[in-house]
Amino acid sequence: MTVPAANSPGATDSERRTNVLVGAVAGLGMFLAMMDIAVNVALPSMAEDLDADLQSVQWVIVVFIATRAGLVMGAGSFADRFGLRPVYLGGAAAYLAAMFCIAFSSDLSTVVGFRVLQGVGTGCLYAVAPAIAANVFPIHRRGLGMGFTAGSQALGMLAGTLGAGLLVGWLGWEWAFLGRVPFVVVALFLAYKFLERDAPKRTSGPPFDITGAVILIAGLLCLVIGLRLGRSVGWASPPVLALLPLAPILLVAFWRVERSAAWPVLPLYLLRVRGFAVSSISVFLAHFGVFVIWFIFPFYIADSLDRGPVILGTMLATMAFLNFGFSGAGGWLTDRVGTLPVGVGGMLVMVAGLSYMSFLGADSSLGQVALRISIVGTGLGLFQASAFTLMMRSVPEERFATAGAALSLSQAFGSVLAVAVVGGLFAWRGDHHLSEAVGRVNAEGIAFVKAFKDVFLLGAVVGLLGAVSLLFGGGASGRAVK
Repeated sequence: MTVPAANSPGATDSERRTNVLVGAVAGLGMFLAMMDIAVNVALPSMAEDLDADLQSVQWVIVVFIATRAGLVMGAGSFADRFGLRPVYLGGAAAYLAAMFCIAFSSDLSTVVGFRVLQGVGTGCLYAVAPAIAANVFPIHRRGLGMGFTAGSQALGMLAGTLGAGLLVGWLGWEWAFLGRVPFVVVALFLAYKFLERDAPKRTSGPPFDITGAVILIAGLLCLVIGLRLGRSVGWASPPVLALLPLAPILLVAFWRVERSAAWPVLPLYLLRVRGFAVSSISVFLAHFGVFVIWFIFPFYIADSLDRGPVILGTMLATMAFLNFGFSGAGGWLTDRVGTLPVGVGGMLVMVAGLSYMSFLGADSSLGQVALRISIVGTGLGLFQASAFTLMMRSVPEERFATAGAALSLSQAFGSVLAVAVVGGLFAWRGDHHLSEAVGRVNAEGIAFVKAFKDVFLLGAVVGLLGAVSLLFGGGASGRAVK
């Protein structure tokens, strides 16, 4: 898709207004995708209302993440081939239909089925929204554009945590989904009216690599579901033993198919582009490290500090607000000083925040907690703006959607792998510390806090690896390849 640059000297007032609205389309796409954090708030109410146990209701999360992760690369490649508009409209329409269907479902299996549809819609939005933003902003303002995109994610997280807490408490879990409907309607209207209709790009052979897309989706579904099931039902269970070995077999098959595809889902030459590889790896490591907060932190607030969901939502919203603000600042700085200093600096700030959180204890004040989680949000915002910019500056324009999809896939897998690794480490360290605290008053509480410290140190170490990868790999990665 080609649109006149928002700040182009030759742009008319009408073109500038159009670009603002197209930018809003991109922002709404990322906003809606990240609003799904609201489901985490609604899960307890869903389990109670639908008469489901904890293990069963987890499938509401599992199938969504698996579908999104499996589909996103195929959606990105399809968008690069046929245009951003149809993928965005199709994704938003699927998202809207899923919201209504889930809200009016009467049993868990129906909810899970329509969460697959929502995963399809979210995967499409994740794939094309960064590409739309990259096309709107001129190359010398692309950092600002990617900061805007990353900030939209954080704003969706903020709205999801605060909005869902209020709506679920007042009206029921259904409104964690129905509350998003007005935003989807606006996104659909703006996209239909202002996104350009692009002709498919000419290429020899089949119009789209269907075989590669199907194999990739199957491989990623096996990996994601296998990792999630391993944590919930045991690593030696038959489904896990079947799914996890099958995943690498399918991914190797995907690699072979892509080598000869006319329009591959993932052009293999992109893996040799430093910016593409480095931004993907650093985003994966950053989201692995920061997911410790989403996975363990709620239990610390509830069990160690004995605080309710309002305090938890406020703390998470604080992190999201600073993430949002510093994503914009990070994009502005990236345009002026470069991706490397902003990205590495942001990651180091995030690492400092995660390390600082490991010093929290059962007697810590809310102010101490808020300060630490604010540092994490600040660093993550700066880093994300830089990483998004590095990715979009490293790939040719005709592969912007593929690049956006790669970023989404990196985020998803960082979070999924964190659940398996962090959950296992937390349980192991908790048992270890509990054996040491046997006979002491509140032994379980002592063991929990110590295990909490351990996993936050792990998150900091992983984040530091991300900073190192960006520092040594991203130095010469700023130009697009042809």
